[in-house]
Amino acid sequence: MKTQESAPLKDSTTVIASSVAPNVEPHRSITQRIASSAHETIDSAAVKADELELHLRAGAVKAGTKLESSQEAATAQVEKSLAKLEAFVKDRPIAAAGIAFAAGVLATALLRR
Repeated sequence: MKTQESAPLKDSTTVIASSVAPNVEPHRSITQRIASSAHETIDSAAVKADELELHLRAGAVKAGTKLESSQEAATAQVEKSLAKLEAFVKDRPIAAAGIAFAAGVLATALLRR
């Protein structure tokens, strides 16, 4: 039986490489092309991740600033309410004591249930 002589390995690799991706350099292996493609994909993802990180950081700074201003407004409102309460207690001590007693009775009744 006669065996057919095949082309050298380099020629068959070139044929395979050109049939898989005809516009790509034939001397690059499939592994090299896959690795190159993977690197490009990772680089593209890194750019997008950087943009997302900057966007998230800006949002966090904005939320922190808004929280600080809300906290300052709440603190000012509490201080204002306490000042009114102190003024009421100084002006009408008997009424304040009666209100405190009634609130205590109501709280006790609610807690016993």
